[in-house]
Amino acid sequence: VGLGNSMQKRGYLPEPYTDFILSITAEELGVIGAIVIITLLFFLMWRIMEVGIHAGSQFNALVCFGVVTMIFTETLFNVGAVLGLLPITGVTLPFISYGGSSMIVLTAALGLVLNISAAEKKALVESRSVL
Repeated sequence: VGLGNSMQKRGYLPEPYTDFILSITAEELGVIGAIVIITLLFFLMWRIMEVGIHAGSQFNALVCFGVVTMIFTETLFNVGAVLGLLPITGVTLPFISYGGSSMIVLTAALGLVLNISAAEKKALVESRSVL
C-alpha cells in the first residue's frame, strides 16, 4: 500500500512499532520488502560468522558466535510471532524495531565484532610486514 499507508498500525495490531514491525513492513513494502530485510539480517549474521571463523583466539570467535546467536534468536522469535507460530514475547526485530535498550545492546555487540575484525586485520598486516 506504500510507505506510511498501513491500515494495521492504526489500532488493529497491539504493538505495531516493536513486536509487529515486520507485518507493517510487509503491508507497506510488500513481500519483497520483508524478504529484503530478512535477507540483510542473514547477510549480517553470515559476515559476523566469517569474522568468528577467521578470529585468532577462541575468545574472539566465541564472542562473534554469541552475537550471531543473539541476532538469530531475536529474528527467529520475532518472525515466528508475526507468522503466528510462536507466542508474542516482546522480542524486537534486530536493528528494525523501535526499542531503545535492544538497539543499544545490538550496536554494542556489533561494535565488539568490528573491534575483533579490526584487530584481526591489524595482526594480519603486522605478520605480513615481519616476513
